[in-house]
Amino acid sequence: MLEQYKIPNTLFLDPSEEYSNNNLDINFQSNLLNFKTHLMKSIESRKAITYYKFGDGDYFFLKKEPRGSAKPGIRALKKPYFMINHKKFLDGSKKNDIYMSLSTNMHRDMFYEIFQKKPDFASEYIYGLTANKWIFSMSQKKIGLIGADKKLELINLLIQKKEYQEYLGVESFYDYIDIPQRFSCDNLSKTIKNVEKKLKNAKSDIFLVGVGHVKSGLLHELKRIKTATYIDIGVGIDAIAGIINLTRPYFGNWKNFQFKNMSLYEDIDLLVNKNNNIKNINYLN
Repeated sequence: MLEQYKIPNTLFLDPSEEYSNNNLDINFQSNLLNFKTHLMKSIESRKAITYYKFGDGDYFFLKKEPRGSAKPGIRALKKPYFMINHKKFLDGSKKNDIYMSLSTNMHRDMFYEIFQKKPDFASEYIYGLTANKWIFSMSQKKIGLIGADKKLELINLLIQKKEYQEYLGVESFYDYIDIPQRFSCDNLSKTIKNVEKKLKNAKSDIFLVGVGHVKSGLLHELKRIKTATYIDIGVGIDAIAGIINLTRPYFGNWKNFQFKNMSLYEDIDLLVNKNNNIKNINYLN
């Protein structure tokens, strides 16, 4: 992996070969600085704004291709595609403000096929700035979380521990807006209504969002409910919950803080692959 694609205080364990050449169509380091500046200005503006992170799973979901997490019965939806209003997801995905995609050519091609434009920033940035905890340095602002219920329950327990507060650099999260960790795409209207009930009285200025494919129908709706900055951090929510696969981009040196009570993890939907790397575990009492 070339030095120009690295992000300080992170480790990318399994980069594709494209990160070892200069063929990626991006000024990676200068745009990283631009992204940080853009994000800080968005927060300071106190306007409603969404940052949508696009991945290959989102491509398959928006194309109704039953692969991986986009396959009915796996995670995003239980119903077959013809039984949901898929158009709401496709249309909703195009109503966000800032778009992010990986810099690799395959992901850029996928992104262009869906949105007919280039992404605004590289999604490597949001991975890296979560992994090196820069994103938590905005703690002078109130930060809330929107994610799967079981994972937010874990985070709520973890953040009560002083050791974990010191690791993240935050003492608390101000709001926990939860959705079901599985099949939240089956009834988009119900998911939106449930989130609205909790979000409209929330106190946070910034929300870190990790909700899977339902984001395509949900993320842009959040601006209508509450004025805040909404940042799609994807599997970054798993990192905060202490269950991140270390092969995820830039999370190779992340410390997975966990409890020794394994019953807390029995119902967690772990985003693992054949090279299960939920390692580097730091146990808390």
